[in-house]
Amino acid sequence: MKRRAEHLVQKRDGRREFLRATKLARSIHLALHSVGVDEDWRALELANVVLQGLRQKRGGGDGGVDTTAVVLTTNDISDAVQHLLVVTGQPTAAVAYGAVAAERSRRRQSLATIGRFGDGAAASGGASSAADPLLAMRERRLARE
Repeated sequence: MKRRAEHLVQKRDGRREFLRATKLARSIHLALHSVGVDEDWRALELANVVLQGLRQKRGGGDGGVDTTAVVLTTNDISDAVQHLLVVTGQPTAAVAYGAVAAERSRRRQSLATIGRFGDGAAASGGASSAADPLLAMRERRLARE
């Protein structure tokens, strides 16, 4: 897929990166698979429809050069995927997709709390040095998700 400006995504932590359609298709496939639909082609098709719909909604159009670089947010994409899953007759997959997002949000919040606790304990001399690399590894893993 050619990288275009309308495929920029604003992450929750403020970073901007290019949207990877395969990553979107994989998350849709996992939601469908969790409710018993094991069709790779359907996830790819739905990811394509989501991208086209967001492009049209944002005014990017299909052809030509996009002069207004509109950045999508992860919430925009999530809402579009859930709406499309409901419209296509997979409401349980939409719930599963939302549940994964809620779980990731809960984990991020938990790691943020651990990070604040770890910083305070380190300042008082109570934290072990082994906890810091583990926390950094978890934060990198969550950032990739």
